[in-house]
Amino acid sequence: MRKRMLFCSLTLVGGIAAAQPTARPDPADPKAPVPVRPYASALKEYRPYADQEAGRWRESNDEMGRVGGHAGHVPQRATAPARPDARPPTPAGHGGHK
Repeated sequence: MRKRMLFCSLTLVGGIAAAQPTARPDPADPKAPVPVRPYASALKEYRPYADQEAGRWRESNDEMGRVGGHAGHVPQRATAPARPDARPPTPAGHGGHK
């Protein structure tokens, strides 16, 4: 059993040692190879701001009249009538305990 553990440990250490990268070139050497990365501007896909065409106010007012109000101010419509036997909601936190 000990021989097997020793063999597995040595195999693992040998595999890790073999997987290490090679030595890096000396940064002080002017002839050292430099990795080439293509230049990509951060502003390559920039589009300048452009004003949007203003809509017709009369059509906008008519649309708000049809839907019943402006976004966020539309009256809530009840989806189902409340059941008379329904229990009132319990307050959040601590399971309704005081």
